[in-house]
Amino acid sequence: MRIFTVAAAAVMVGAISWVLLPQTSPHVDPIVSGSIHRDAPQRFSVTSNAGQSACMAERGEPVSRRSREFNAPADCNAVWPGLASAKTWTENEDGTVILADASGEAVLMIVAGDGPGYEAIEPAEADIALRTAD
Repeated sequence: MRIFTVAAAAVMVGAISWVLLPQTSPHVDPIVSGSIHRDAPQRFSVTSNAGQSACMAERGEPVSRRSREFNAPADCNAVWPGLASAKTWTENEDGTVILADASGEAVLMIVAGDGPGYEAIEPAEADIALRTAD
């Protein structure tokens, strides 16, 4: 009986100390973390068939399950007014992609084209193509 009491007390002390003592989180291994592949940003040549102007834009890091960062420099406004204000690339279930500004307003709606890239479908007057530059 005495052995049972001592064993039960030891189990209780162990359980209480396990609950009350601070738990340490696992350390991040820089070798393993550094070897995890990150997608490189995808670059696009953005061209306006109407005005014959072009610029380079970049689809970057994921910001949510369906959205990525989007960066178009100021010279992209010559291709389409407001394109440089687009900050997110959001892929919809129907295959369309919305390029939206920081407030969430759509700047362009694009869809996969016949070749390796995208074509604008909204606004209707946007005759713009995004071709992969990588």
